[in-house]
Amino acid sequence: MSTGTTLPETAGTVIVGAGCVGCSAAYHLARLGREDVVVVDRGPLFETGGSTSHAPGLVFQTSGNKLMTKLASYTRDLYSELDGFRECGGIEVAATEDRWNFLKRKREWGQSYGIEGGELLSAAEVKERIPQIDESVVRGGYYVPSDGKAHAVDVSETMAERARDAAGTAFYGETEVTDVETADGEVRAVVTDRGRIECDEVLVATNIWGPLFGDMVGADVPLVPCAHQYLVSEPLDELAEADRGIEQPLLRHQDYSLYFRQHGESYGVGSYNHEPLLVDPADIYGPEKLDDLGLEYPSLREFTAEHFYENTHPDHDRSASDAARELVPALGTADFESGINGMFCFTPDGMPILGESESVDGLWWSLAIWVTQSGGAGNVVAEWMENGTPRLDGDPVDVTDAHLARFQPHSGSRAFVRDRGGQQYREVYQLTHPRAQPRGERGLRRSPYYPRQRELGAEFYDSGGWESPQWYEANEAMLTEYDVPDRSGWLGRHWSKAQGVEHLAVRDRVGLYDLTPFTVVEISGAGAPAFVQRLFSNDMDVPVGRVRYTTMLNEAGGVLADMTLARLGENRFVAFTGGGISGSEHVRWIRDRAPDDVTVVDRTSARCGLGVWGPAARRTLDDLVEADLSNDAFGFFGCRETYLGSVPITMLRVSYVGELGWELYAPMEYGAELWDRVWEAGEDHGAVAMGDAALNSMSMEKGFRLWGTDLTPEYDPYEAGLGFAVDLDTDFVGKEALLDVRADGVDRKIACMTLDDSGVVVGTGAPVDDGDEVIGYVARADYGYSVDAGIAYGYLPTEYVEPGQSVAIRYEGDRYRATVRDEPLFDPEREKLTG
Repeated sequence: MSTGTTLPETAGTVIVGAGCVGCSAAYHLARLGREDVVVVDRGPLFETGGSTSHAPGLVFQTSGNKLMTKLASYTRDLYSELDGFRECGGIEVAATEDRWNFLKRKREWGQSYGIEGGELLSAAEVKERIPQIDESVVRGGYYVPSDGKAHAVDVSETMAERARDAAGTAFYGETEVTDVETADGEVRAVVTDRGRIECDEVLVATNIWGPLFGDMVGADVPLVPCAHQYLVSEPLDELAEADRGIEQPLLRHQDYSLYFRQHGESYGVGSYNHEPLLVDPADIYGPEKLDDLGLEYPSLREFTAEHFYENTHPDHDRSASDAARELVPALGTADFESGINGMFCFTPDGMPILGESESVDGLWWSLAIWVTQSGGAGNVVAEWMENGTPRLDGDPVDVTDAHLARFQPHSGSRAFVRDRGGQQYREVYQLTHPRAQPRGERGLRRSPYYPRQRELGAEFYDSGGWESPQWYEANEAMLTEYDVPDRSGWLGRHWSKAQGVEHLAVRDRVGLYDLTPFTVVEISGAGAPAFVQRLFSNDMDVPVGRVRYTTMLNEAGGVLADMTLARLGENRFVAFTGGGISGSEHVRWIRDRAPDDVTVVDRTSARCGLGVWGPAARRTLDDLVEADLSNDAFGFFGCRETYLGSVPITMLRVSYVGELGWELYAPMEYGAELWDRVWEAGEDHGAVAMGDAALNSMSMEKGFRLWGTDLTPEYDPYEAGLGFAVDLDTDFVGKEALLDVRADGVDRKIACMTLDDSGVVVGTGAPVDDGDEVIGYVARADYGYSVDAGIAYGYLPTEYVEPGQSVAIRYEGDRYRATVRDEPLFDPEREKLTG
């Protein structure tokens, strides 16, 4: 659907890529009123040669990730409306008990995230719907009737037609982009082999070719194309005998990284059951070289039989061919009429890349997206571009996990992208525990305490490249002193009783916690006081030497972050927020909005941090620190710049675990001395090193929010129980939206629930019900060792949040009674925190 042979000289927005993602973005921009959009693609319209052209189009909606589930569900609904979707249902089968329990959890995620009609089937019931399987191979399956097949090429053309009819959007095929011109940090033009288009914005929706566009503008695009296999059998008697009026459900055999779909009387087999076949984006041939390869699309590679008939997957015990023929015996004697190695792409964490470049205004990305989520991704990025806030189907959506700002400085390296991208490919269908850790490219960022932590048997997790202790094996020796409930099953994996020991010991003694991976942002300059007042929701006009807890909101009033902000001078503030991907996104938000008279510096790599918390914290630090640590001189939410021995430190009287204590920050090179001095002084008071696991359970008991779990941009401060951090007498980003919320009221609020049965824990994503229907889901969960109860936080309708309300939580097929409680559960009078 080219609108002519001559390109326009100007446009408001140029979308590069006319596959289903680019066409969805164009369609949604048109619906939002954009009338100056041009879409170009190197290939023909709309079978462009990327993954849209060869993808099997499976839409399995349910995922453990809420964003990905919502994107898939929206895609299914949109493509159905546009006659580009065929509903046939989808079944994921389990060959092992672990997978069967996983499918129980998956069904519950579907219930939590709005997928209707999902049910668990017995093996016999699976066979009723897919007669050609050997039911003895599986234990059962998870069936979603509304899953099905997206016809990606057809629906791309339909979306393009709708965009052209509604807003005059222009589409040009066989137009190769050779450069993206930028100047003064802004997009200026897109240069093609058919001419130059001046524009204000560019959206790159090219998936496997994304890194090549990064090269044009000097930006890292952390994704790697990977080839997987797809074969189509000759006609099978079993399918010929089936009811021709009913198409079989899609079938996924994740225990062996396989999927199946019907092609009339033939059966398609997709396989990730082989070693990662990584491809450099620069080596993906364009259309002019396809004749040399004998292939139809640039995103294809010649089928490599050894990867189907031999077992090359490092985690499987049989080949794709053997596993496929075991589940579907009809394939045992059948030939395959065609086979391809088709390319998709993977990022280091397996999530999409969405958002605007930090270094180039107007340069947007929508990459690493499968057909499954394509329609939803186009909606989100269009809303984001037009209105400044990511939304899906009109509602705010949390894109943190997909935001391009999540990537750390090392993420763009070829070695890191290939290693982690390859692992994501290898594990795409694997039963991978959410706390399982990557194996390669580890130890990239280490705090100065790392050697001491290793001596104490730290269990390190990767957090934005940092080696972050979860617990310390040395603390298991205290199990004779502290009683920690057992934890079995899935939630008992990648867990240690040391977590409970550390939790209880810090309540009794003093704990040392590594704050180094947390983000430290200095905001200074003549305009700093006015800037922080505008940026944050609380009244930031506090005296020098005071700390303020606040939220940072987007224009829609959604919580982008909760932070502590210390005022260290009249025009100097330091913000402290979480580490990893969230911290980098928060820094970017602050930096992007700073005026010329404000300097924003990310001090994270220059500073180490140490939390010293517990009843003995003051006694541990008193003789070490020059400042007076008495309550009168250094009260709660105070801050000082002082010395610990000869180590220059910034001290904050704050405690995320709800105990007396301080956070200490020092230049990185002083870190080893800082740890050793505090550790030695703390030994007389029974000091313990504590990890992230104890931090999580202790903070839950105290009712403190954790951004990214029970606090996200989907919720405003009133829904999140943080109205105390909002001062409507000040002017700040998001205030107008909050005024509307105050006027209209909220219909959901966060609730603290405890499990009625002692020792029970549940997982996140578990649905909460009132006996008749699902009313919410668990956003955050752990065991409260001080209150001796499982704790779950989730957003519920306001009629359910009154303390004493009885609800139930579903987990792995069981239903556990729970009670809504007043929060905090621990030290509600704050005597420990402020004493």
